[in-house]
Amino acid sequence: MDITVFLAQIWGPVIIAVGIGVYTSRSYYLKIYHELENEAFAVLIFGMVALAAGIVHIQVHNLWDTLPQIVVSLLGWGLLLKGIVCTSFPRIADRAGDWWVSTKLIPVAGGFMFFLGAYLSWFGYFA
Repeated sequence: MDITVFLAQIWGPVIIAVGIGVYTSRSYYLKIYHELENEAFAVLIFGMVALAAGIVHIQVHNLWDTLPQIVVSLLGWGLLLKGIVCTSFPRIADRAGDWWVSTKLIPVAGGFMFFLGAYLSWFGYFA
């Protein structure tokens, strides 16, 4: 099995589920964010896990030839960047989260995530 297809099969359903959750349960996701904001150790652990997962993802998939490869590679690089920010610059992560909450764009982000997950799932399971 091609590594891009394999990773799309993993990322697609996960991103769909989060996209639906963000769109339909905005207050719950805001509660999670606000509780996480008060738990510095949890942010550090999340950042360390994201950093390690991002490194592994990039090591096994850093391909830029087709649209699915680009999307999957960008997810790995995004995971790495998120891990770096959460571990090295947690105040920036906190300010970015506050900005997202204040802009009221969370439902838009949920919709985007749903369609991105649907695209990856389609590619991973049906293309």
